Amino acid sequence: MVKLDELLSIIENPARRRILEALAREPHYPLQLSRELGISQQAVMKHLKVLEQYKLVRSYHEKSDLGGPRRRQFYPALNFTIVVDASPNMFTTEVHYREENRVFIPKNREIEDLSTNNRILELRREIAGIEEKLDDLYRQREALILDKESVLEEARSLAENLDDYQLRRILYEFISRPELDLKGIAKALDMRDEVVANALDEWLNWGR
Repeated sequence: MVKLDELLSIIENPARRRILEALAREPHYPLQLSRELGISQQAVMKHLKVLEQYKLVRSYHEKSDLGGPRRRQFYPALNFTIVVDASPNMFTTEVHYREENRVFIPKNREIEDLSTNNRILELRREIAGIEEKLDDLYRQREALILDKESVLEEARSLAENLDDYQLRRILYEFISRPELDLKGIAKALDMRDEVVANALDEWLNWGR
């Protein structure tokens, strides 16, 4: 599985992003991509080699329409979402992988014998509906991010009361990353387990 840093390094190149956009529409062979994107076929092949090396694209051979040698068609091969949250109190990056080559089968949908024009319009409406739902989810997520930002602001204020830099790091990590246990926090901060344990034991016994 491709790591986040590798993904960011690969897709930071505008030409590679344009190649992936074209391949998401339909499979292409290198000469097609070269003509569509206005870059040399040699450059296209170099980008495809990188994308294929990291399993972001795959290829198959197809018979040429002109009777020439079989040509190599490329298509996208990996499903992922990259999420970056940045604010005064937070900077997080995540990559979420979806099942590769998954076939989406809509539930409870009646298959109708529609004319091509009607089906085109129906597909357009379906995409509009999906985009609207995604926008709603985005707004809900943004509201939660604001709540998280408020909590992290308080966490940072608590940490500022500590004179020791390493203790401030432990406190902030403990509050901001509830998915980590003691060993996970120690590993994330590159500290010994007992250092983290002693700090947490002191704080969690405050007020008792």
